[in-house]
Amino acid sequence: MKCKLRTWRLSDAKELADILSNIRIHNNLRDGLPVPYTEQDAAEYITAMLSANSNETFAYAITAEDQVIGSIGAFRQGNIHFRTAELGYYLAEAYWGQGIMTDAIRQICGLIFETTDILRIYAEPFAYNIGSCRALEKAGFACEGTMKHHAVKNGKVLDAKLYACTRSTRPYMVKRLAPEQLPQVTSLAWEVFNRFEAPVYSEEGITEFKKTLDDWETISRMACYGAFLDDTLVGLLAMRKPQHISLFFVKEQYHRQGIGSLLFDAMRQDYTTQVFTVNSSPYAVPVYAHLGFIPIDTEQVTNGIRYTPMRFGQGG
Repeated sequence: MKCKLRTWRLSDAKELADILSNIRIHNNLRDGLPVPYTEQDAAEYITAMLSANSNETFAYAITAEDQVIGSIGAFRQGNIHFRTAELGYYLAEAYWGQGIMTDAIRQICGLIFETTDILRIYAEPFAYNIGSCRALEKAGFACEGTMKHHAVKNGKVLDAKLYACTRSTRPYMVKRLAPEQLPQVTSLAWEVFNRFEAPVYSEEGITEFKKTLDDWETISRMACYGAFLDDTLVGLLAMRKPQHISLFFVKEQYHRQGIGSLLFDAMRQDYTTQVFTVNSSPYAVPVYAHLGFIPIDTEQVTNGIRYTPMRFGQGG
């Protein structure tokens, strides 16, 4: 089961209060939360998160089918640590042990690394909280040590683990793809195209895109880059000469985790001249804009394919 992160709504107060009525969740958190935790307490928290500085507080509801099942947030630190954020989270007990928190941690880290200047995100779970430690490890965090006698909770002196993830230790590996991996490229591109692009294309456009993927001679001449989580291809970027992006897709469940930026940055390392073009689909225009592309013409339609010509860097 996967989750989605979204901003809090005041209407989430009851669900949040229900989650925090569980003392087993309180036992894994820092002191300060009221017990019992009322709907009014939840409303006050949500109001505070919605009014917080968006460059310092990154707070989200963890949802499944838009139902709130948990909370996750990262908070920018101060002074010389202003490019570091501390991570905190909790999940309704009914959803423990399903990989949901690992997914939520990956999502928030991707969002923060992709949209802010933060370099390091850390967390300090109690050492006995094996589930929390494993969620961090599976999300790509490294254990930097055990902090002895770090906290006093419920009258007990507890150790805590220090986990951290930085831009340079993301769990995704990006590499140039070999010719035998091209079937994975076209399969992923077709999957994501059908989910996000096809709904706004005509039948002619869908057929034309499929013809492009079936043109193995052309595909084989492209420089293809893949992002992998373990052995699974989760994102791809394909270049054709001179410096034009032809395919750029990330699997749906890995969106907003910084994979597009990782692929783009890896590709750029292979080019001396930092000028790139793309014919962006309607859905991807904001994605390319975030990477620094600007439109160089209005939307066009060719053989049913809708696209906006865009460029990165100073071209002639």
